[in-house]
Amino acid sequence: MKKLFMMLVAAAFVFAFAPGLFSPALAGDKAAASKAACCTTSMECSKCQKECEKTLSYFKKKGGKYAEAKNIQILEDCISSCKTSAEFQSRKSANSSKIMAVCSEICKQCAQMCKDMNDPKLADCIKSCLECASCCEKG
Repeated sequence: MKKLFMMLVAAAFVFAFAPGLFSPALAGDKAAASKAACCTTSMECSKCQKECEKTLSYFKKKGGKYAEAKNIQILEDCISSCKTSAEFQSRKSANSSKIMAVCSEICKQCAQMCKDMNDPKLADCIKSCLECASCCEKG
């Protein structure tokens, strides 16, 4: 009994502190590995959220066409959808894929809006939104 308990503790330790040992890539599942590398940790959504928060601040300071309600709203929508998507993913919600589909669409809209502004300072926001959209699309 003691030996079984020790084996369970060891297994729990390995799963908790070395999850990479059991990654989909080692199992040969390339699609799952791609998703794991991209979205399972929700890093892309979190990065996009932070980048859009910086861009929102920039838009508010810049004023004019940047501060138009439609532009502010798409940034706020992108921030909220990325935050929600990251949160759903982090707790492995059964509804993650639905949220990720919405997040992908909103990120594409945000990237397009930033492209349309023709401002080189928005390059990081565009890149982050497109990466997040691509990642969530695969999810």
